[in-house]
Amino acid sequence: MPVKIISPLSTIDEIEPLIQAGAGEFYCGVLPADWRENYSVAASLNRRQEDTPVYNTSPHFTSFDELDQSVAAAHRSGVPVFLTLNEHYYSQAQYPYLIKYIERALASNVDAIIVGDIGILQTILDMNQRIKIHISTAGTAFNSSAVHFYRDLGASRVILPRHLSLEEIGEIAANTTGIELETFILNSRCANVDGFCTFQHGLAEFVPEGEDRRDYENACMMLYKISASVKGLEGAEADQVLKEKISWERQHFWSACHIDDQPCGACSLYEFDEMGIAGVKIVGRGNLTQRKLRDVGFLREALDYLYKQRPTKKQFRTLVQNLYKKLYNSPCLIFKCYYPSVLLDKTAQEV
Repeated sequence: MPVKIISPLSTIDEIEPLIQAGAGEFYCGVLPADWRENYSVAASLNRRQEDTPVYNTSPHFTSFDELDQSVAAAHRSGVPVFLTLNEHYYSQAQYPYLIKYIERALASNVDAIIVGDIGILQTILDMNQRIKIHISTAGTAFNSSAVHFYRDLGASRVILPRHLSLEEIGEIAANTTGIELETFILNSRCANVDGFCTFQHGLAEFVPEGEDRRDYENACMMLYKISASVKGLEGAEADQVLKEKISWERQHFWSACHIDDQPCGACSLYEFDEMGIAGVKIVGRGNLTQRKLRDVGFLREALDYLYKQRPTKKQFRTLVQNLYKKLYNSPCLIFKCYYPSVLLDKTAQEV
């Protein structure tokens, strides 16, 4: 099956343009008013806050009525819609609300629910509803055994963590059966592991005057300095400190390079097609519609070239990298690449 482009969605007006641009699947969230009234911004329903400070846009539908209309519109074009309910965990007191939320989502005819908490997964199964369950990156499936664990629980797809290398994804795909795999492809290449992250998001309102709001959207982006010393240490102890320092310096780099500065993994579409990956996800529910259209159109042009022309790996890489430079006004840089091994593959690079 061809690789599907999975586009973020937050308004009904985006549906037709995004489908025309090449979206094959949608994912979205709903943040009802009563959740906002009962819980603070910190109590996320689906790992997104109430708005996106950079664009002053919302990453959510604000009501299930909007979701109803959007699902119906997408289904008229044969495009499925997946709903995010993918926080790492929920409190016991929230479960009565969440059960009603799930029941209302099912009434909207969404095609799958994306979950990160095993408790929510089991709750959906206990409700005995015929709805597909996709495992979020919060599920931290780093190998085929973890993927099969979720398959055996009843999941139909696993979204692989964005920290896996292309080679690791290939190994998982080769050793996985009976369940679909999904990978990330554009935007927000975070330095931290999603499923283990407990940082507070949504700090932009506390930005000091004159500073860039983006640096304070998430606690992990706040600027800091790191140093390490091997004074008084020798041998293995000194080597260990230096090894850790390299890891710290990598993290320090991400404090200065914003995670949304056009990170891309489109060159890997060639391998993802060979692996049988079901879909590639574009991050950015709160992005402007024009940015979503550009992202979807970029991947659609790359996949059309792959499927219609059947280029060599080198030809495909050349086309994708030139297209990326043109659309995003940026060269391919290894620190912005989701799967940097493709840029190190000398057998498949532009001469």
